[in-house]
Amino acid sequence: MTRTGTWSFATTAGRVEVAPGEIRVRKGLARVAETTVRRLASGRAPLVGREVGWSAVASGIAILGALIEWVAGSGQGIEVAAFALVTALAGVGVTALQNARAEVSTRDVRHVEFRDGDVVVVHDDDGDEGETVLHPRSPAARNDAALAFRLRGIEVRGVADAEGVSRTVVDAPKAELVA
Repeated sequence: MTRTGTWSFATTAGRVEVAPGEIRVRKGLARVAETTVRRLASGRAPLVGREVGWSAVASGIAILGALIEWVAGSGQGIEVAAFALVTALAGVGVTALQNARAEVSTRDVRHVEFRDGDVVVVHDDDGDEGETVLHPRSPAARNDAALAFRLRGIEVRGVADAEGVSRTVVDAPKAELVA
């Protein structure tokens, strides 16, 4: 815990801070890139597709267009293809930067669930139920997450069956931070 009363834990994409009034999700772009490469190397789909959305699709199309023009074309349209590629990649960068930070008010949090190694924050999102999925880096980080949410007085579900979460966190009563 820091001097400002904030608990934090490491995720595969950055850090999560559980502050007195909000939950702050900070994703490091270098960490997202590293995680994407590791997932691809292990044969799994990268999470970055969710992070950048349609900008990634546009980049793929632009790369394909540039390759076709470069290999099979006369070379006259390579500037146009290169411009499309740069524009699409810039869109990916901007979208990734926008998605690199998220904040959820603790008043809007309904509960936190532990599911299949992930921590899911269920919250109100403009009248609808929204979910923010967090991927703790290790069992110790899951333990830190459970403790941080429990100490903020947020209901934690599914933690009794979660590996790596200590019995102290499971058995601890709901509590609030004493200022």
